[in-house]
Amino acid sequence: MTGNATHGRLSWPRRIGWAMGDLGINFYWQGITIFGYFFYTDVMGITPFWAGIAYAVASFWDAVTDPVMGAIADRTRSRWGRFRPWILFGSVPCAVAFALMYWTPPLAGAWLVAYAMATHILLRTLLTVVGIPFGALSARLTQDSTERGVLAALRVVFAASGALVVAFTVPKFVALFDQPQRAYFWAAISLGIGATVILVLTFFATHEAVDGPADDEPAKVQGGILAGVVRDVIDFWATLRHNGPLRLLFIALVVGGISGMFGKMLLYWITYDLKQPAAMAWILPLPALVLLPCAPLWNWFARRTSKRDAFWLGQGINLAALLAFYFLNPHATGLLAAVLVVGAIGGSAAPIMFWGMLPDTVEYNQLKRGVRSEATIFGFAAFAQKVAVAINALLLGQLLTRVGFAANQPQGAQTLDAMLAIMCLVPLAGGIAAMLVMWKYPIDAGFHAQLKAAIAARPEPRGSGAR
Repeated sequence: MTGNATHGRLSWPRRIGWAMGDLGINFYWQGITIFGYFFYTDVMGITPFWAGIAYAVASFWDAVTDPVMGAIADRTRSRWGRFRPWILFGSVPCAVAFALMYWTPPLAGAWLVAYAMATHILLRTLLTVVGIPFGALSARLTQDSTERGVLAALRVVFAASGALVVAFTVPKFVALFDQPQRAYFWAAISLGIGATVILVLTFFATHEAVDGPADDEPAKVQGGILAGVVRDVIDFWATLRHNGPLRLLFIALVVGGISGMFGKMLLYWITYDLKQPAAMAWILPLPALVLLPCAPLWNWFARRTSKRDAFWLGQGINLAALLAFYFLNPHATGLLAAVLVVGAIGGSAAPIMFWGMLPDTVEYNQLKRGVRSEATIFGFAAFAQKVAVAINALLLGQLLTRVGFAANQPQGAQTLDAMLAIMCLVPLAGGIAAMLVMWKYPIDAGFHAQLKAAIAARPEPRGSGAR
């Protein structure tokens, strides 16, 4: 490190200045996650099978570009630093692509699927350009593991706020417009404008020290970006072999992402089982609203125990809520709200702990392999997440097709039962698997302190440094 990160606490303006960027990013990400698949099937009119294909292709492409963007960001040199320029210059194109994704063109059949796929790919690419440098910036702000937990908690608070805004805004636009196609388009425009303003503010609110010669790895920088990208992609698999904590995080992330059906299926459950579309206005924002006070509480619990223990407890609570939802199928407002609140309390732990644990694996990598590679590690973390989302979309499309789902039509009792099972039992199995994987995660506060001490005590090879 060359002064880009502090060893201790950050000021609150610096913390909030960075973390609020996830508010803008989540206008896009939550827009895709909560409404994207439903928009394709019930608004744009694409069959579940082809909606899954379109969603999956964009997610696979997103997965490929994430590590590439990480390698490019690691090698970026500018008077604003490595990562901040991407946040600034990618903000407006993201807003344009988001509006295009939620515009329904006068097309049909294969051409409509092609349009959905192309605009989704465009948005995912531009979101990668902004999101990977934004995430990597956290590892350069501070080397303190506890402080990173604070950043992760703040990030999740802003991410939850983004989910809350999206979940509240889109149903309001749907209620205002007679045509759902127009409602989604204008909602996307409004959210895109808001996201652009927030990301520009993040650029100005953060500071990244300009890299000097000692902070470069000359062979990798001078070898060119393309050669460096290829080298990083190959090298990352060696990193996974040597970086056990990172490997465990990746496996848990992929398993959880593939099995995470509840969020996508919630809209279908509201529409076809609950049969109260107006209830979207309070049901969809509820989990995000609960997440806001939970983030600091989970961060406090992790400080008292460990990040792994917090992950485990949260998963246990979430799995109990999934079982309750499946067996109770709650249609009464009070019971439904209670089950969703409990699930949101438990489910909030996983993202907070993941983004708090991932920067700690950077120091583990530095000790074991001699390089930090913040953006590359964050890029591959996003890669794993997007691969899981792609597989999830393919699986969901296949499952909905097999159980006989037909958009905008009444569903039979057997179809509704099968949809409830997809919604609850698939994520239940994935959550149990993720808990088993994370049982051996080793890095707690004491372990991380030993990592930093070992790095500080080791003479650094001449000509090398952080990247």
